[in-house]
Amino acid sequence: MTISILIQFVRRAFLIGAITLLAACSQKAETLKLSVTQFGSATEQAFDHYDAAYSTQFAPFPKSDTAKRSAFVSNITDFTGTITPANIDTLLDPDAVKIDPSVARQWQDTLKGLRSQYQQFVAIFDNIEAGSAFGASALTESGPILEKLRTQLATISDEFARTPPQFLTRRSTLIAELNLIRTKDHNNPEAESLLIEAWWQQWNSLIAAERAMQTDTLRAFVTASALGSRLQGQIDNYAKLDAGSLITAVEDGIKLSSQIGKLSPAELVTQGTGLLETATN
Repeated sequence: MTISILIQFVRRAFLIGAITLLAACSQKAETLKLSVTQFGSATEQAFDHYDAAYSTQFAPFPKSDTAKRSAFVSNITDFTGTITPANIDTLLDPDAVKIDPSVARQWQDTLKGLRSQYQQFVAIFDNIEAGSAFGASALTESGPILEKLRTQLATISDEFARTPPQFLTRRSTLIAELNLIRTKDHNNPEAESLLIEAWWQQWNSLIAAERAMQTDTLRAFVTASALGSRLQGQIDNYAKLDAGSLITAVEDGIKLSSQIGKLSPAELVTQGTGLLETATN
């Protein structure tokens, strides 16, 4: 009878121990997912900025609805031809650059492909169950995948830091306005000087807007790369880490994002051009 009670006690202790172990493993897996989610969100934001930077290259200066309506009425009044589906967009907004549909589609396909790679990486961890053979295998395979994604982020960051896009359409509009000022006869030299000064202010505002766009985009990529680097360490050393260490890593990721948010444009460029050297470390 005593032996039977002892066997039941041992079985119960083993069961409690196994449940506790599984709970600990589950907590580790769920905590790691938080870091993965941080990385996934950061890459989504980076590609949002990347898309906006690319698209704004060809965007004209924004106009109010009143200005658009007045311009359209003027265009229609002066237009002597036949309005067709082919020219209505130009009449509505003659300043807008018409991008070849195939080129626009190619860019969207490229961007969609980039996003998909990171979304698929994050999805790996949605299916990881603590203690399962599939989960352990997926975790092991995720390390090399992350290395490739980090290298890709570093390459984009490096290229963006070295040759950031410009607001090409808006630059062209201002240059055309400056040429018009210079070629137009001005009876009053002082008035001409005032026009040139006003143009100079517009140009400097445009350059400032470009730099802000460049800085915001690069900041998003540097943040994603930094979080990816930390996640790499967590995945590669997962067996040695406990849930507490992984929770600390999530908190450190939040602090890191805040620190990168305070970097100057020059510091971000240095970070962006230096990422390739450390992408797989």
